[in-house]
Amino acid sequence: MRILYALNTFRPHIDGVSVSIERHAIGLAARGHSVAIVAPSPRFNNTIESVAGYRLYRVRALPVDGSRRRVPIQPGRGARWALEDFRPDTVVVSVPFLLSRAVRQIAHAQGYPIVGITSMMPEWFDYNLGLFRPLARALNHRLWRLITGYYNQCDHVVGVTDTALKLLIEHGLRRPSSVISNGVPLQTFAPRPRDERLATLLGVPRKPTVLYVGRLDAEKCMRVWVSAIPSVLARIDAHFIIGGEGTERAALEQLARKLGVESHVSFVGFLNQEQYPSLFSLAHVFAISSPVELQSIVTLEAAASGLPIVAARAGALPELVHEGENGLLFAASDPLAMAAAVVKLLVDPPRREVLGQGARRVASQHDFALTVDCYERLFERIGRREPRLAGKAAPAIG
Repeated sequence: MRILYALNTFRPHIDGVSVSIERHAIGLAARGHSVAIVAPSPRFNNTIESVAGYRLYRVRALPVDGSRRRVPIQPGRGARWALEDFRPDTVVVSVPFLLSRAVRQIAHAQGYPIVGITSMMPEWFDYNLGLFRPLARALNHRLWRLITGYYNQCDHVVGVTDTALKLLIEHGLRRPSSVISNGVPLQTFAPRPRDERLATLLGVPRKPTVLYVGRLDAEKCMRVWVSAIPSVLARIDAHFIIGGEGTERAALEQLARKLGVESHVSFVGFLNQEQYPSLFSLAHVFAISSPVELQSIVTLEAAASGLPIVAARAGALPELVHEGENGLLFAASDPLAMAAAVVKLLVDPPRREVLGQGARRVASQHDFALTVDCYERLFERIGRREPRLAGKAAPAIG
């Protein structure tokens, strides 16, 4: 099969959508399929690269506010270029904006079978629009209409969790649909001894340690996470690791200084692919405060690594974190509740061990090999239509 994925963000910007899609591409390519990704370029030019067995179409783009995010220029032309050159059997799209939207629209006009994967919810805008947050909330219903209208033009829609698919159905999804987890590579993310070399490199002391890794953007509510630290330190001498980058990093570092806990926190930024799985070996608990997760790949990675999870009781996180089996849940946006849950685990090593084993068992239900199996069957089922000649009847976009 020939499968083309469309993304609005990609390396060097890292988020859960791009990580999961690249894993899909590598996994399917390893099984002999021809796979390509079309995504924004880190430069102002179009390029074609060969990466880990798949083809990468980079569409010229500009940076957004100096961040790693890039906005594609003339996404319609980029979409048409990738479709005409690659000629896929199936097209897979994500969020309903920019390059992914252009690919869906042109692919639909040309008759390609299209799979849409859920990857966003309007509530994210509530956290990222600052003074315009009340406007975002007022537009919530219209944003859901935009999202479901987009997915209703796909041949099949995949929810990464029951929660994700239920939200779409509640807001008007009418297309055939199924649930397929993003999955986690269980060989890459597994319980392992503490990596002392990495601990020394990052300056992480040998203490009870709490970890979060991921984007540091507003919807992750990491101010709640950092605000919980003083209450934890009042009960136990612990250390805290925050991995990743984002628009909130500077503010979080400032908050740690304001609270007087900066010496207990390591902001480690992005780690390379060789170091990243070992980061989980430095922690005793993984904690996530985001209330708007449709699944959370990093939580799956932590669970597969054998870490007990402390998570906000919100979004799809309760599908991964089962109270008393593999972790503890706390009321979203409540740093004191988060701190209390973290302390319960840090002061009780035997309980941590039991919940960590439970976390690995839960993660095993999301084995990435099973994810690839499910997508193979789905693509085989829908990828049998003969597309019209590329360039015919396709609307001009971008």
